[in-house]
Amino acid sequence: MVGVDFARFLAIIGMFCAHLMTTRGQPGYMPWLTSVVEGNASTLFAVVGGVSVVFATRSYLERGYVAAARWAMLARGLLVILIGMTLALAPGNVVVVLVYFGVAMLCTIPFLRIAPKWLLVSASILALVGPIANANLRAVLGVMDEGGGIDWTQWGDPTVALRAVFLTGTYPVVTWLVYLLVGMAFAKRLVAAVGTATELRFLGRTAGLGTLLAAFALGTSSLIFEAFGRSSMVAAMPGASTDMMGTVVEGPGFGAPFSPAPWALALQTPHTGATLDIVRGVGIALVVIATMLLLARALPKPALRILEPVRAAGAAPLTVYVLHVLAASAAVNVLLMATPPPTTIPWWYLGPAIVACHVLGAVAVGALLAALKRRGPLEACVSGISGAVARSFGGVTAAGPHPQPTGERAARKDSSSLASSRDTST
Repeated sequence: MVGVDFARFLAIIGMFCAHLMTTRGQPGYMPWLTSVVEGNASTLFAVVGGVSVVFATRSYLERGYVAAARWAMLARGLLVILIGMTLALAPGNVVVVLVYFGVAMLCTIPFLRIAPKWLLVSASILALVGPIANANLRAVLGVMDEGGGIDWTQWGDPTVALRAVFLTGTYPVVTWLVYLLVGMAFAKRLVAAVGTATELRFLGRTAGLGTLLAAFALGTSSLIFEAFGRSSMVAAMPGASTDMMGTVVEGPGFGAPFSPAPWALALQTPHTGATLDIVRGVGIALVVIATMLLLARALPKPALRILEPVRAAGAAPLTVYVLHVLAASAAVNVLLMATPPPTTIPWWYLGPAIVACHVLGAVAVGALLAALKRRGPLEACVSGISGAVARSFGGVTAAGPHPQPTGERAARKDSSSLASSRDTST
């Protein structure tokens, strides 16, 4: 759990950078940092979300409460959607992801009892078919991106809102569900490896596989662009500069490949949901998660105590994310009201200084929660409501069946209790 919290904290920090660093053409732009975080931080967040889905429902499923697990995940997903629609009303330059993420959580319900192999098969099918359907539908509709952060007002036209959530929005569920399914498969295989005391070998292989996936995606995408993409773009945009073509190809995109052309569907451009974009993001996420789990295992207890604020912040992603979006929105409001308007980008709006402030704020929140030995308030609220729903509609009783632990459960009975008491699926 500690390693998963570390990985989630890195995802949160990556999203801070993606939201608050200057972009191409603005002063202080850092292309290397953009290449590291763009499309990778959000993917890591989603894959870790899939891991948390397994942790959040494992206790119910092991005791035979299948309906309760489904009701709990239904409640969690709906609560995240409601929080996301409300948060998206705040003005700002952050596209709130929570509605997409909440719907993707709902879509994991049919997969809760599926074996890891079939989770990966399902994810692979979506990764191959989803980008094609996404790009072609947008071409037919003539839209590049509709939806952005989905708020309450957009449901005035439910057809467009639903279309945006599943396909044509910034973080379409057709892509994000892939990441959650991969995270679920990873978590289930990790639990099985712990049960057989082979987790070190499993994590090492996972890190190696992730490295190969990321390298394959980057290399193949580069070859395809040089062989087919560059000439096609020159023909479509005569006189376009190399920088302009780099902007299109390197992204970030708006949730779909920028063209239904076969070569465009094959690129790993961030935030496009193209197959190689998914492969690269999944590969990097697996490397980070496996590395953080190995690190948490290797660090001595004094080091873990020092890093407890980081862990606690990673265990409160919903709370930290909401505070981050509200702080970014407040900066936008101050900028809009400034008289006279600033002639340069203020440090408190975009740039390394404000990123550092948000990171320190996240660590401060983690330190407070660690000192109080509490969960994040939004995490506690979501967990409490989902638990109440599971008990009310899922047939959970205080004296319900508790099968004798065997196999993996016998090996990690204490881990199951920890996961059920500290789940962080949001």
